[in-house]
Parts: sequence; C-alpha cells; structure tokens
Amino acid sequence: MKRRGTWLAGILLALTFSVGALGGMALEEALGIDWFEFLDEDQDRTGNSLLSGFDLSDQQKTRVDRILEDREEALEEYWEQRLPEIERIVAQSYAEIRLILTPEQQSTFDKRVRSLGGALPDEVRAR
Repeated sequence: MKRRGTWLAGILLALTFSVGALGGMALEEALGIDWFEFLDEDQDRTGNSLLSGFDLSDQQKTRVDRILEDREEALEEYWEQRLPEIERIVAQSYAEIRLILTPEQQSTFDKRVRSLGGALPDEVRAR
C-alpha cells in the first residue's frame, strides 16, 4: 500500500505540472513566441533574424539592441511578478497530494518537498 500511495502521489504531481507546462507551450505556440530563443544571447541568429538583410546603420543597431534589452528586462519582471502565483499553484498541488497520503507518508512527503527548496521533482523534470 505504501508503494501505491507514493506512486499515485508522483503521478498526480507530474500530471499537475504537465498540464501547466502544456498550457504554457500551447499559448506560446499560438502566439508564435519562443522566449528561450529570444533571450539566448549566444544563439546564431543568421537567417532567423527579423532584421537580416536590412543593412542597419550602427545607430539603428544600437537602438534595436536597446529596445530588445528593455523588453528582456520587462519579461524578467513579468515572470518575477508571476512567481507568487506559480508558488501558490505548486503549494496547492502538494496540499492535494498530501490528502491522499497516510500520516507516515505525509511526514516523508513534507521532508522531500522541503529538501527540493522550490526545485521541480524528478517526476516533473523527466517529462
């Protein structure tokens, strides 16, 4: 029974995070956004740049770089503002999972949650 409860808790946790991740991916796809590519400064942008072939002047390049830097800061602020909401969702998932566990399992589960320090558990990262 102990193994079944742990297995079920892991599945429910993975399902919760998977649904959230898929929802975010669907929204990004619908809007045509790829944040990681946009924020990756080391990426080779030849052929994929909106401005390739425009032969921008140094002044134009400077202004474009500043615009993109400003937007990157705005995006970072946006995600930082969403962290409390994300943390509430994760905490709610943990609370729901605890409800299906025995008191002994809850104690072990609580220790594991604390040991994660806010990181995602393996069940979620493996997806």
